[in-house]
Amino acid sequence: MTQTSTAPTARSAFGQLLKDWRQRRRMSQLSLALETDVSARHISFLETGRSIPSREMIHRLAEGLELPLEIRNSFLGSAGFSPAFRASGWDSEQLAPLKSSLTRLMDAHAPFPALLLDRHFNVLDANATGALFLQGRAPGPDTNLVEIMLTDPAARAPILNWNEMAPAMLTRLQAESRHAGGDPVLDAFAARLTRLIHPGTPSLVPNTPCLTVRYALGDGVELTLFSSVMEVSSAFDVTISDLRLELFFPADDQSRALLSQ
Repeated sequence: MTQTSTAPTARSAFGQLLKDWRQRRRMSQLSLALETDVSARHISFLETGRSIPSREMIHRLAEGLELPLEIRNSFLGSAGFSPAFRASGWDSEQLAPLKSSLTRLMDAHAPFPALLLDRHFNVLDANATGALFLQGRAPGPDTNLVEIMLTDPAARAPILNWNEMAPAMLTRLQAESRHAGGDPVLDAFAARLTRLIHPGTPSLVPNTPCLTVRYALGDGVELTLFSSVMEVSSAFDVTISDLRLELFFPADDQSRALLSQ
């Protein structure tokens, strides 16, 4: 069923939003039409306001554009519909079972480090080994991993291959921002991080299967770790969709032995 309202402001707001995001995803009207099984003519009519989108059509277009849930709510609102996805508070009762499960998963990952991050790299939780990266700070919404690295030289000092890790972190920040359609927090982090990267630093291609972080423990002892980032699949809550569980693994036998002591 199509929306009955014909308010031109709603139509133009949705059409402009659709066009902006289609261009951000570098898709033509034809490519979006093929992705969503909609005619290119109808895409054009939606963007110009000649057609009014139904709620179902908005969800179909959102899937084709791979929109974050928060932006999907914006699409719905611009067309006069109520939001489809709530954003529960991190300490809300609704998220308590998920939090408990993620905590158990991090504890089970020990003795290897684990960090639970939100979209802006706030460290919502960590296991005992993961807290090593926080330089004595307690996990919580006010503890930000990128901010620590940007402002605390003592947090960067143990990272023996900072010249490799900083460009990799920059790439990740930029990619996360692009996916969100431009995130001012991530963009600000990226700008500040750029100033810490020596001008002319080449794009590094490591001679290992994946990029590892070399972390000094003191007395010439170091850990070599690689990480894997997990997300909650099929999330229908904005807060859940923003979660990133980063699990670190030893990249060599020495690191495995040190962490297993």
